[in-house]
Amino acid sequence: MFGPLEKTSPRSAFEGREIIVATILSVVWVILLAGYGAGYFGLLGDLAEPRDAAFLEIIFFLIVLILPLAFVWLGSALIRRSFQIQDEARRLEREVHELRDGDSKQNQNGVSQPRIKDNRVETLQLRVTELTNQIKQMETTITSVRQMQAAMQTQATSGSAAAEPIPETTSPTDQPMDWSDLLRALDFPRNEKDAEGFRALRLAKRDEETGQLLRAAEDILNLLSQEGIYMDDLRPEIAPAYDWRSFAEGTRGSDVTTVGGIIAPEAMERIKAREKTDQIFRDSSLYFLRRFDIMLKSFTSGASDAQIQMLADTRSGRAFMLLGRAAGMFG
Repeated sequence: MFGPLEKTSPRSAFEGREIIVATILSVVWVILLAGYGAGYFGLLGDLAEPRDAAFLEIIFFLIVLILPLAFVWLGSALIRRSFQIQDEARRLEREVHELRDGDSKQNQNGVSQPRIKDNRVETLQLRVTELTNQIKQMETTITSVRQMQAAMQTQATSGSAAAEPIPETTSPTDQPMDWSDLLRALDFPRNEKDAEGFRALRLAKRDEETGQLLRAAEDILNLLSQEGIYMDDLRPEIAPAYDWRSFAEGTRGSDVTTVGGIIAPEAMERIKAREKTDQIFRDSSLYFLRRFDIMLKSFTSGASDAQIQMLADTRSGRAFMLLGRAAGMFG
């Protein structure tokens, strides 16, 4: 009858210290996350490069901060309640044994006693059974909380990696990326049947820096389309390759005005208005301009004049000219 209760675990060294342990875990977690966040957002060392979704990153960090702390304190409360139930179960067990021992002594003395009219033994036994069931439920809940907390920590450490597209396996027909593949990738596939465009895009994304540029370009093109600005509708005047090389080497101002070969006043007004009210759009634009500028330096050092002009006429190149002119990069 008392089998489950007799297996109640003895007092744990953790009992009575739940709040202290939860506080220590919370402080350690906040310190670790604060150190990681300071490095991630560029508060320590060099300034971090602009990101395309700073607001979303802050929200993500707040979630990663709050949820584990909530699980820690919830687990602490559940464990504390479990210890309280076990204490009550031990007390009831002692009372039941005392009642049974009293009955046993009376029977040994030859005294016949009727059943206890107040049903204390039955009541205590029912209470013991109820507490035993509560302990089992608490243990199940604590196990679930620990599993959820472990899953959240795993998700937090792999949050950035999970957001990236899954790399595609290399097929026997894939070749190392060359300038023509890069140009095709920066122009993006024209439609769902553009097999060459998708192949070039897949090859280009294997390179870390090129992959960052392509993702930045895709983001800003999507944001521009929300304003009704499409690269295929623009008609740029492509500057000579010499001007692009000068720009890549650091020349700015009136000497490279021709590099911004897109004159679209209405589109630039929409862009400037959006940048004033939308931080995500502004950060995405600056991030794309920087990634394209970094790529341009290495591209112009090895590409031909024709390839440089082809780069300027890609969708990514047109976005660079448009956003660069809106930002005043070309004088």
